[in-house]
Amino acid sequence: MAAAAASDVLRRRFRPAEGAALETWMKSPGALVTDADLASDRAIAEALEEAGAPGNILSEESRTLRGDDSLTWLIDPLCGTVPFSTGMGHWGINIALRSEGALELAVLSLPPIGEQLAVVRGRGVSRNGQPWTGTPPGVRLSDVAVGLEIDGGQEWERLLKGGLEWVPQVGQVNTFASAAYPMAQVCLGRLAAGVFYGIEPVHLAAGATVAIELGLHVTDGAGQPIDWSGDDEIPLVVVGWPDIHSQLIAAMSGGG
Repeated sequence: MAAAAASDVLRRRFRPAEGAALETWMKSPGALVTDADLASDRAIAEALEEAGAPGNILSEESRTLRGDDSLTWLIDPLCGTVPFSTGMGHWGINIALRSEGALELAVLSLPPIGEQLAVVRGRGVSRNGQPWTGTPPGVRLSDVAVGLEIDGGQEWERLLKGGLEWVPQVGQVNTFASAAYPMAQVCLGRLAAGVFYGIEPVHLAAGATVAIELGLHVTDGAGQPIDWSGDDEIPLVVVGWPDIHSQLIAAMSGGG
């Protein structure tokens, strides 16, 4: 219900007619926000409230404390604000539930292309309401496409000085200014992996929940599992189908 409500809100605001432009502003340097982000955020919060869903809500745009610290909804109501604001379809919605530090359920929705992945831990993944398992798009890093997301010019500047030496070993690298979009494409078997630098859990928890249930690997740059119990920025997250993930980790460690 929450994802559907947010999808309806965002579809109505996507590619507005002439004279009905989005309201946009910077909430911090390099961090664009629009009235669509806030409207989607409200729609999700209201849907969770109407459903009687327990737990605190930690969103990219707001925070609601309900007194139960063991349950937290991790939400990005519009993941890909920049492409959304320019009329490109590289955006989505992330909704995940964390219980005692573990990711328990999630919805990862891409309204522009009509794709929605949903999961309850241990019960499998559904794609648009039907069971989904996915198929890896390849087994050699040099033959596949990988998503790369780096948050802002300063982070690009830092990494270009050292940290992206693995990139030439990849067949193709794509960047979308979104986490939801490439994460869904990885889970759908269209991208082989996604690499995310400097990312907060609200942007990636939903996709990670789906990926883990599908048997993909979700780790840091050393191949270690991610600790989802915190809310702080994670320096590096690597998500991929097993064969490609292992090759990426080797390449990042200088062994590729």
